[in-house]
Amino acid sequence: MAPSPLRKLVVDIAVAIAIAVSLVITSPIILYTFITGQWRDMLRRPPTYTGPTPLPTNRIDLRIRPCAAQPDSLFLSLPRELRDCIYAEALGGRRVWMQVVPDHPNRRHYIFSYAVPRGEGDLRPDLGALDPLCISLLRSCRQIYLESHSVLFSHNTFVFDSGTSLEHCIRAALGEWSLPVLRSVCINHPNRLFPTQRVFFDHPELTSSGLLKQMKRLRRLDFQFNVISLRKSLPVAQYDPREVEKSAWGQLVCELSSLEELRMIFTWNRERVDTSVWDPRWNELERGLLAQIVGKRRKIL
Repeated sequence: MAPSPLRKLVVDIAVAIAIAVSLVITSPIILYTFITGQWRDMLRRPPTYTGPTPLPTNRIDLRIRPCAAQPDSLFLSLPRELRDCIYAEALGGRRVWMQVVPDHPNRRHYIFSYAVPRGEGDLRPDLGALDPLCISLLRSCRQIYLESHSVLFSHNTFVFDSGTSLEHCIRAALGEWSLPVLRSVCINHPNRLFPTQRVFFDHPELTSSGLLKQMKRLRRLDFQFNVISLRKSLPVAQYDPREVEKSAWGQLVCELSSLEELRMIFTWNRERVDTSVWDPRWNELERGLLAQIVGKRRKIL
């Protein structure tokens, strides 16, 4: 049935009134942008930012020349076992968070890092209670550097945010040459990737699969999901988490032959979620993946 002329007239008048009201409301803003010249900025393309520069792959081998004797050094006169304990205390035992952040004035991205005690690091850390690494120790002399450098990578858990910047962060913060020395890594996922849907596990590139495979001594791998919400009840996965074992992500984890510990960590409003109570299927997923890894190691042996 065709609309009556009167009804069409009413609709046209209503549309015209709405347009006039919107023009009246926005006209001061439009006038201000033209007076101040900001309309030019609105038409410009957003500025491009350069990514963090990867560490060079070619490194100077400090072992090509023997270290000079230092008989007057009280520290180097200590037994090597005692020095190793000091290295572990100064350079290890932390959970080191590394993120790619923007530097707007210089239009670039750089690596921002901070460390917290490993026992308190399962939650998003409090920036007011940090425990920084004493990396200045590495600059004291060549012998100390050679003795302690590997401790920095093997005695800490390094945390990286997932996403497209993950690979850039690892290459620029630690360098590709350090990957075979790492033993503990956490891939942290922001709120938007809380795995209520399985889609995350079908995209293992979010965890930078190629770099994980280069971590030949990786013993522990954590996947941490964080949610800040006003809801009182925890979201439950709309799929069976145990089936993730067969996903592309699950097969990637199973290729990490040196892995001995795998944890799926969930935090809800900064509180650690007890998966054995909330959804024990995540614990079964951990055990299933580790069982596959152990089975593959036995076949190789």
